[in-house]
Amino acid sequence: MKEIKVIEKNSVKYAQTRLKRVAAYARVSTKLEMQQSSIDLQIKHYAKEIIFNPDYIFAGIYADHGKSGRSMEKRDGLQKLLKKIRAGHIDLVLVKSLSRFARNTVDSLKIIQETRRLGVEFYFEKEGIYSSDTTVDMILSMMSGMAEQESQSMGQNISWGFQKRAQKGQVALHKLLGYEITEDKQYKPISKLVHIIQTLFEMKLNGSVMSELIAYAQSQDLKSTKGFPITNYQQINSILKDIRYTGTIEYGKTYVKHDGKGKRTIVNDGDKPKYVIRNHHEAIIDQDTFQKVQSLMISEKRTYDKNTSIPNVLSDFIFDLDSYKTFDRPLDKDVEIIDNMLDPNYLNNPHFPKGMSKTLIHILKRSLNALGRKFCDLEPKFDKRVQQLLSIDKIDEQLNNLGYIIKTYKDKYYTLKRKDHRDAAELAMLKDLEDEIIKFSIDYINIEDEKIKHDHALRHANNLKQRIQSFEYPLETLTPKMLLSFVKQLVRVDDQNYVLVINATGDIVSPYKIKKAMTEKSLLEGDCKMHHSKTFNWKIVIL
Repeated sequence: MKEIKVIEKNSVKYAQTRLKRVAAYARVSTKLEMQQSSIDLQIKHYAKEIIFNPDYIFAGIYADHGKSGRSMEKRDGLQKLLKKIRAGHIDLVLVKSLSRFARNTVDSLKIIQETRRLGVEFYFEKEGIYSSDTTVDMILSMMSGMAEQESQSMGQNISWGFQKRAQKGQVALHKLLGYEITEDKQYKPISKLVHIIQTLFEMKLNGSVMSELIAYAQSQDLKSTKGFPITNYQQINSILKDIRYTGTIEYGKTYVKHDGKGKRTIVNDGDKPKYVIRNHHEAIIDQDTFQKVQSLMISEKRTYDKNTSIPNVLSDFIFDLDSYKTFDRPLDKDVEIIDNMLDPNYLNNPHFPKGMSKTLIHILKRSLNALGRKFCDLEPKFDKRVQQLLSIDKIDEQLNNLGYIIKTYKDKYYTLKRKDHRDAAELAMLKDLEDEIIKFSIDYINIEDEKIKHDHALRHANNLKQRIQSFEYPLETLTPKMLLSFVKQLVRVDDQNYVLVINATGDIVSPYKIKKAMTEKSLLEGDCKMHHSKTFNWKIVIL
């Protein structure tokens, strides 16, 4: 009888010889031209080091320019890197030093420990340490803590300087609508705007609603300090709440707190000195008027908070194409939509057309039931639309073309590199080839990252199809959870036409995208009749 002995592969040896997918991370904290040069050099250095290393597969260079080391969330480059790590496309990340990585102790250790569990290493060149060694946590904590303490000390010194100047009545001036800042750093009222500001305060005291204040500001062509027209209540509120119109400046209302969680802005409730500088500049609103307006606004806010205490489960669900706005309304998450959706008692927007609840429910049920019954036939059309949105074929073509270009240049590069003797022209060509390989390799990774994003969108689309097919049709009732699981928004085009928007890719859906989608070919469309034989048209579009 034959004897068969199986010799298993050496997994340790395989792990040692497998090519590593290597990325790099670079950061500078300011946007100065010198710093831009620094980050460009870092990117080129790491690209060359990874691309021309035979044991590495280039996985990209991720950088943050003009970003503080304290905050992780605001660093787009780092967040893209972490997303790619979590997706399983990176094995090793090169970083110049720990200080370039983070100065936030808690966040830096959290990332190191998370990536360690995923089997991904960070290598800090300056310190010569890998994050895979668990004993390095203490070193990282100490070094990161020292860097954070240094940054905190610098911030405290700057804050101390501001406080000393505030004690003398010297504070930095920021733009203020209705005033200009003179060459000697003083506020000077702009005569043609003073009356407009004063009128806004008077209108508020006389009971004018916010829409009337906005209309008045627009009639006077009033623009913000950044040159934008006055179009919303936040802009009016910022005017009515600004104490600087009384000639007073308050310094120290908030302060920056540094701790293990990073840098946070805290309301100053007596923890730090606060400075009130009266008669700092010429007032255009008297103190009595200003205080009355503040009391009135506080009272209105309490009333609003009381009336809007119900959870807003379907916030922004209904979009009106004519006004280009969504209609928010609170909705009890435990009650079915059919019973209280768009109940006029809960509507926040006084301009929302009343009596639409039954109409919208009827349209939703008819359109969704039609979608569910016909989805087997509609699925190819659904898939084709997703392919169009993601331009998948185009991305694959770009990757193939770039891959061919990179391979061609690399073949030429290594052919020259292997020559024992090279003349000046060949050395120059070698340098040019190196630059081209780096450039096209970075382009390749950027497109590859887009493909990874699209792969995620495809998974989202497939999950969406499964959800649509998981319900039993016809739907007798609709719940918020059921509706929001596959419908992004219901768009009211006009009194007779409505559009259901399905977000197939999971991307952010802006009002502009919604408006553009109205011109796209629908996945399905139909009509339904209500009382008095009134007919409503509906269609379903994919975004």
